[in-house]
Amino acid sequence: MKHFRLTLLAFVGLTCMQAGPAVAQRPVDNASEAKLTEDWRETYAYTVGMQAVIYGFPAVKNINVRYGMIEKPNGQADMPLNTWFHSRRASDATDKVHSSVTPDLLYSAAWFDVRKEPVVLTVPASPDLYYSVQFMEMYSDIFAYLGTRATGGRAGKHLLVRDDWQGEIPAGIDSVIRAPNAAGLLLLRTAIVDRKALMASHKVQDGVAIAPLSKWLRGDTAPETDRDVIDPAPPSSALPFFANLNRAMTESPPPAKDAAFVAMMASVGIGPGQSTDFSALHPATLKGLQRAMVDGLAFLKQVSVAGGSTKFVNHWAYGNKAWGRTAETHDLLTRAATQSLSGMQEHHIEEVVKLRAHHDGEGQLLDGSTGRYTIRFEPGQIPKAKTFWSIVVYDEQYDLIDNPLGRYSRGSVDRDMKYDADGGLTLLVQADTPPKKMIGNWLPIPKSKFNLFLRSYLPGQDLIDQSYVPPPVRKMP
Repeated sequence: MKHFRLTLLAFVGLTCMQAGPAVAQRPVDNASEAKLTEDWRETYAYTVGMQAVIYGFPAVKNINVRYGMIEKPNGQADMPLNTWFHSRRASDATDKVHSSVTPDLLYSAAWFDVRKEPVVLTVPASPDLYYSVQFMEMYSDIFAYLGTRATGGRAGKHLLVRDDWQGEIPAGIDSVIRAPNAAGLLLLRTAIVDRKALMASHKVQDGVAIAPLSKWLRGDTAPETDRDVIDPAPPSSALPFFANLNRAMTESPPPAKDAAFVAMMASVGIGPGQSTDFSALHPATLKGLQRAMVDGLAFLKQVSVAGGSTKFVNHWAYGNKAWGRTAETHDLLTRAATQSLSGMQEHHIEEVVKLRAHHDGEGQLLDGSTGRYTIRFEPGQIPKAKTFWSIVVYDEQYDLIDNPLGRYSRGSVDRDMKYDADGGLTLLVQADTPPKKMIGNWLPIPKSKFNLFLRSYLPGQDLIDQSYVPPPVRKMP
């Protein structure tokens, strides 16, 4: 054995001596060296860029949506910063926000900005009618709640501050809520008891208020006027997605725990404090980022349609248990795809459980141009909810779909549905009008691809622990 080791060492030494001169004498091929340099730079930028799309998509989406509500309104919502906008009607097919809005609630939104000073949030007492105020940071996770579940529907005044705020808490404040980013979104959802009578819902909306702390202290009720937010990069930019990402991450820096990844992004010109002018980048780096920008967004859509990493039952994808908390679990792909791209923000599961179907019970993509479908809830299979449940139809952009009835969902608030003789419920999911006696059970779909969202607000325990078995979407022969 000793002889073997000595022979091996001698062989290695001889090999190294022979290899030395061969390397030294190799001719230099400048063209090949340049090609190798370009290849690795492009591949590296592509690899980092793909990860940056996953990391930063929610922030990019949010600065674009905010711009379309605040500085250049392009939809129903139109308001300055730190101001509530109330939709006094249920969402419909005219709302093109690509965020799976539900027609079963009234929405109110306020984009907060506490860089200059805190804001005071006032919420009303609502012991009977469900509402929730959801606090979203710019990367789409949820950091606080007020409302029926979280605070018992009690009236209160709450101070929203930036994470490093050390000021004095004034009298009359019930709690202090610290925002991970100095900017973000407040979303008030108010239940609808009767689709034709919204007075109770409007009363809750009228009871919420927001005001900068200094104005609240002096009783100043003058409306806010600040509409200056980040402008999205023009589509003609060399790298519009990454230009937007740099702007978004500069305004809302990532947490310290992500410093290593932020440093890696910076090596290809991406991240907080980075320029939106990419002309100084190596051409190969620019090429890699251009590829990543296209492929990364397509990849997120692919993950969203597939349902992501979650539990599937009868081709329904349960909402990820980490929704709204994805940064805690480091599940950034879920955050970007099923939490942000196909929604905008998602609830914690104790508030709402959601299941999404892009496929029928046989695993085929839902498509109204190829046939009709049914959903049959067996007795005892109807979703449990302390507030309400519903199934909503969306198009491929996650918007509601126009139809002759202006009907976008069916659920527990719909008194005109006919239950089966055994206590079950059958919904007709089709583009064509069914027989008159079944109109109440009709869920209109387009003659194109679509998807479904099953929601349960204040859900039963079987939905929270994901033991509930939803019925398959069956294609009719």
